[in-house]
Amino acid sequence: MILLISLSVFLATTAAAAGVYWFLEARKESLPRRLKEVVGASDAPAEGGLESAGRWFDKIRSRFSFKPKADSELLEVLSGKELAGARLLLNQAGIRSAGAYHNYLVIRWVLPVALVVLAMAGGKIAGVTTRSLFLMVLSAGIVGFLLPDFVLRKKIRKRQEEITDSLPDGLDLLVVCVEAGLGLNAAFVKITEEFRLSSPALSEEFDVVNREMVAGKPRQEALRALSERTGVEEVKSLVAMLIQTEKLGTSLAQSLRVHSDSLRMRRRQKAEEAAAKTTIKLVFPLVFLLFPALFIVILGPGIIHVINVLMPTMHK
Repeated sequence: MILLISLSVFLATTAAAAGVYWFLEARKESLPRRLKEVVGASDAPAEGGLESAGRWFDKIRSRFSFKPKADSELLEVLSGKELAGARLLLNQAGIRSAGAYHNYLVIRWVLPVALVVLAMAGGKIAGVTTRSLFLMVLSAGIVGFLLPDFVLRKKIRKRQEEITDSLPDGLDLLVVCVEAGLGLNAAFVKITEEFRLSSPALSEEFDVVNREMVAGKPRQEALRALSERTGVEEVKSLVAMLIQTEKLGTSLAQSLRVHSDSLRMRRRQKAEEAAAKTTIKLVFPLVFLLFPALFIVILGPGIIHVINVLMPTMHK
């Protein structure tokens, strides 16, 4: 059974590596093949025996091996919902480096294999049974597959909570800047500078918006990108209010003040809700941790005294 599991893991790893290799080779050969099709066979130079044999081998391999779809279909598959969703999650987590997506994919696929190999090696060294080894390998594979996504979503949640908590203060500063006569871009720069230490996430998001607008991106598109990049409901409502204010031509300072008051009230309501839930959350620690210790301390001596009194009479 151990040999069968080892052979299965080896074959699965080999098949995955071969699939990646064939896919990369097919992508490399697509451009020369299309150039040859555009130029035509008449313009191509005369081929020698080795080149003819190589083309003949490529034809046989393409006939009997897996033939990928057209390049447009491959790009459509690669840039589908899964690719866009993964990049959106990385943006919401604040991970925006050039190779972030590729590193995430490498971790996503290498970690399960590494944990499976470590589980098999540890099981063999510990000398566990075949059934226990199979459960260890299965658990390691599942944990390795789910752990990167769990860590990423936890980082996203923490970042969104930071933005939600600091957004009302940022809106107050935005109201003060707008009422003082600053434009919206200058107000975003001020928020970026003032919240760099207290809320780095909010400062970074407003800095990205300001840089996009300076680079020539329309304000509405930059604000919509902000709402998609953060994924926070409060930011989405703020963006909708700013776009509507710009379209209708209403007072920006008054709209920001009303929206800031509503966000502050919503934050206070969330705090009150969390405080009301503490009594329910304290029930389980009290029942399972505090009450048993109290029962032992209060009733323990009485029970011992009762046993000492009743045991001699029972023996008589």
